[in-house]
Amino acid sequence: MIINFDDYSYYPALRTRVAEMRGLHELDAERKNRILPLITLGQWPRALEFQRSIDRACEAMGERPFIVDLTAEADRLPNEHSQLTNAHNAFENWRNFVEKCSTAIPTVLLTQGARTRDLVRQAVLFEQIKGKLAFRIRDFPSDTATVISALSAMDDPTNAIIFIDSQYIRSALAAYVTATIATINAIRNEFPEAIVATLATSFPASTISFADQSQERGTIEMLERELYDRVGGSGVAIYGDHASIHSVVYDNGGVMRWSPRIDYPRFRDWYFERRSGMSPEAGYIAAAQAVVSADPEIGTRGIWGESMIVQAANGNPYAKAPASWISVRSNIHMARQIDLANQPLDEDDEDDETL
Repeated sequence: MIINFDDYSYYPALRTRVAEMRGLHELDAERKNRILPLITLGQWPRALEFQRSIDRACEAMGERPFIVDLTAEADRLPNEHSQLTNAHNAFENWRNFVEKCSTAIPTVLLTQGARTRDLVRQAVLFEQIKGKLAFRIRDFPSDTATVISALSAMDDPTNAIIFIDSQYIRSALAAYVTATIATINAIRNEFPEAIVATLATSFPASTISFADQSQERGTIEMLERELYDRVGGSGVAIYGDHASIHSVVYDNGGVMRWSPRIDYPRFRDWYFERRSGMSPEAGYIAAAQAVVSADPEIGTRGIWGESMIVQAANGNPYAKAPASWISVRSNIHMARQIDLANQPLDEDDEDDETL
């Protein structure tokens, strides 16, 4: 597979939930050509096998390449998950699974308790068969040591991209900045040419605490961009994030109370409008109208998610439940981050002042 990781300036990380895949699917072709998403397979929801998850990722990307990972949640299809994460013969089951998809670039599974030999051999065999591979560091001390060992065994360390995934960072940004810098330094001390990307999310599980006194609207700072800047920006790593998705999935939870809310991603923050006490249809229409009135350029950028907000403002909501509006938020977020990554540096904050 002929891929140059440095050709991409934005790496969104998504899961194969319906909403996230819809947001990815609806990206226009020109923008989609500019990203190499990291897609985590999982049972979200009702899938009976992981094959359906990777098929969904292929459908969203068309013939374009993507990086594939496997959920770390063992309760997702537990029998098949146990088979795919089995370290026997250098993760033979996982390697065979990924090799069936020609456009999938594999992530090396860093399963806790597996022998270093099997972990390293997995990477070497992926390099031989697929040409390119990825590592995803979540447990910084443990995973970093394993990744360095695997890079040492590869023919060319630049055949791998290394994601340093801080996951949810809003609770301790400074600590995650320090840990990310230390991890990058540990890798680059051994492999100065290593290709590294940061991953993080700061989108909260609830927006209520970010609302103004009216409780109808608010703004949420996008801390994943701040983490990236404080780490050193494009001179140190490639930017990645979780595409406006909170890091914890609540698919198995009970029914939660909710109010109609539309989140509007910009370059470095999220603006939202919520309407408590209104019916879903009326609430989404009112929220959409408020977003449209605040940004006169909405709907002019060729972004599907923006078009869905305009459609709702005109009295025809795209959906009447929160899950479907995740697709809108994620789609807009990815489109705006792609645009930010491909514009002159002195213009990157201009659009934040439109609302």
